[in-house]
Amino acid sequence: MVRIRGATAVIAAVIVTCGSAGLPIPAAAAADGVRIGAGYLAIGLSDTGLVTSLVDTRTGADYLAPGKSVPLVSVVADGQRAVPTKVELSQHGKMLTFRTSKATVDVQVVTLPTYSTLEVVGLTPAPGADVQTLLWGPLPTKVTQTVGENVGAVGDDTFRFGLRPLNDKTVGSWPPEYDSYGFGADLTQSGFGSLGTQTEWSVAAKTTWGSILRAYSYDYSKVRVRRNQIPVGPIEGPGGQIIGSKLALFGAAPDLALSVLSQIAQDQSLPYPTIDGQWQKVAQATRQSVLALHDLNGNSLPTAVKFAKQAGIKNLYSVQNAAGPWVTTGHYQFNGDFGGSDAGATQLVADAAKEGVRVGVHTLADFLDPRDPYVSPPPADSRLAVGKTVKLTRPLGRADTTLYADGDSGDVYGKRLRIGDEFVAFTGVTKLSDTEWQFTGVSRGQWGSAAAAYPAGTGATRVIMNGYGGAIGGLPIIDEIAIRLAAMVNTTGIRTISYDGSESLSYTGWDARGFAHLVNAVYRKLDSVDGFITEASNVSGNTWEAQSRLNYGGLGWPDSDYKQISWNNDYYRANFLPPMAGSLPINGNDTELKTETNLARAASLGATFGWYETNLSSLSSGSNTSAILAAIKRWESAVNAGAFTPAQQKLMADLTANWHLEEITAGQAWSLQRLDAAGNPVGEAQAVKAPAPGFTTPRPPNAQLGKLYEAKVTSSTPQTVRYEITSGRLPDGLTLNKDTGAITGIPTQPGARKFTITARNGGALPDAPITYTLTVRNR
Repeated sequence: MVRIRGATAVIAAVIVTCGSAGLPIPAAAAADGVRIGAGYLAIGLSDTGLVTSLVDTRTGADYLAPGKSVPLVSVVADGQRAVPTKVELSQHGKMLTFRTSKATVDVQVVTLPTYSTLEVVGLTPAPGADVQTLLWGPLPTKVTQTVGENVGAVGDDTFRFGLRPLNDKTVGSWPPEYDSYGFGADLTQSGFGSLGTQTEWSVAAKTTWGSILRAYSYDYSKVRVRRNQIPVGPIEGPGGQIIGSKLALFGAAPDLALSVLSQIAQDQSLPYPTIDGQWQKVAQATRQSVLALHDLNGNSLPTAVKFAKQAGIKNLYSVQNAAGPWVTTGHYQFNGDFGGSDAGATQLVADAAKEGVRVGVHTLADFLDPRDPYVSPPPADSRLAVGKTVKLTRPLGRADTTLYADGDSGDVYGKRLRIGDEFVAFTGVTKLSDTEWQFTGVSRGQWGSAAAAYPAGTGATRVIMNGYGGAIGGLPIIDEIAIRLAAMVNTTGIRTISYDGSESLSYTGWDARGFAHLVNAVYRKLDSVDGFITEASNVSGNTWEAQSRLNYGGLGWPDSDYKQISWNNDYYRANFLPPMAGSLPINGNDTELKTETNLARAASLGATFGWYETNLSSLSSGSNTSAILAAIKRWESAVNAGAFTPAQQKLMADLTANWHLEEITAGQAWSLQRLDAAGNPVGEAQAVKAPAPGFTTPRPPNAQLGKLYEAKVTSSTPQTVRYEITSGRLPDGLTLNKDTGAITGIPTQPGARKFTITARNGGALPDAPITYTLTVRNR
């Protein structure tokens, strides 16, 4: 028998140790503390709850960053972090109790074949203590090779392990006000986006010495001040409590990690969006392009459909005025271009569907247009996202353009105050004394409000602004926007939207939980999630499951270039998101040479452009529209078929070269020719061929009775839509993931089983069967 030091739990000595690739390790006592198993990951804890190891149980390799041990669980109470002084393990390894000076935290451990869950089921504050936050980790790793910030998975060529939040209250990032507790000074930005902003909302983050995995839950049973200046809450009921904070931990071979994430999402009832029944994380259709139009309306729809078909595109998308076809953002009522109502939009969508074309719309998340009823007074909604409230130290006359207050009102985005029902803008703030600040350049009666006179002592509240000069909604407004967008999708049949500007969901003070309240809430309210595709400019660790794709940047824009979209695709690969080249502006007078060379740049990354952004007026009047659209169709067909070899992709990444692709056999064979700047051929053309349906993986290895088994079969074509057992059956205890081709589980009977797996290729290509025999050996 082995007893944990300082604990009362007793665990049998037959528990599998961390050096064995056998059964998943439950929470178990060890000579120096506790060990938690999660697939092939074993997490060692000291008797005071410090993380002492992160071990791949197959090899014994420890991925813990040297000298960086921190508690697995700690709390922030009364403004200070309290770390455990003792951790106790219950009998049978199902409960860990972390004891700190400010609270006792009970964490239930559930061990499943490929992962484990940890859930806070009890939290008892010390007498008089106000527990504000529970912190998970962060787990400090020495991994630098692959860091999936958004998905929360890190690793190298042999091992991938990670952490997934399992509900919205478990925020997959870190509270910015507690940076010093989470290696904040050591973080480095990701390459995604022009500013590399993802670190703020990410489960994983890169550091100067490796990487970290982290999550937290805030107590919102009462109003809390976030970022030291933004009041938020309360949230009534269980949603506002730390109890229920829950995450999954896992470790797997790199090519099996996505399959484990699939299992986690399905087991834990997380969003699992599909396209024709196939999980969007593996569906080629997730990256289908749209013809993004600034002038799409009912009258122009037939012309738009014609151009989309010429380009081989099945999606029209309204990005009118960078916002979409709305009267205002906020309430998101359709404008006259979409019939002025949901009924009008429904008709437009139905008319497009008759031609085999889908319709999508752009949104700006919780950006509130100043004309929207949420903002336009009197009176504006009381639930706008706001910062500090200061008080006037002198009366403010109706015509005054300078005001005086007892504080500087904080440092949130924009320079705008709300005084009563009036909005005012200002240009500068100067501290006059310890008790008075002067606001200068004050513009009165903003956003349609009326100037008024106010006595000293009147409150002036800082209004948080969006990037287009309007307001943003606080959490109750975000929830209402989610209801509206889901109802719009359910009613009209629109199946593609973007949550552009989604970073504002964090700026409300709710951080990544704000993302979840929009993206996840819309998903949960949909009548059908199949075929619903979403994208965004930013994404959080809490919305990885519900978010279809990111499609940032592009070519031909001032804030993006090939280097940027290459960085973006590195990010997408690390986070199991589809390759995307962003947006490509097209004009009916563009040359075919220019268009094809841009398409080749995207193809070099294994990607297509998510958007071809234009105006119908440009395409209608352009002299070269037909050639441009035909080129898009050729290149997209080849990329989607997986036809370009790695060597050809490398050639197309040469920014000094130009390219032309000629179709030889529709959907199967092409000819790739390099061109000079004048469009003349350079060298010999290369054959480009779609791979024949089949499998690229060797025979799955044999299994051992009672031990964790993970293997994966992979189709040769990206057009496979699912894997099926079409004859025979797997050994007892093993299952096939139809989306990823993974075979996982714990075999329960010895012997050999013969079975056939068929890659279903959706009718575009013949299905491909392969037969294996898998033997389960005795221990």
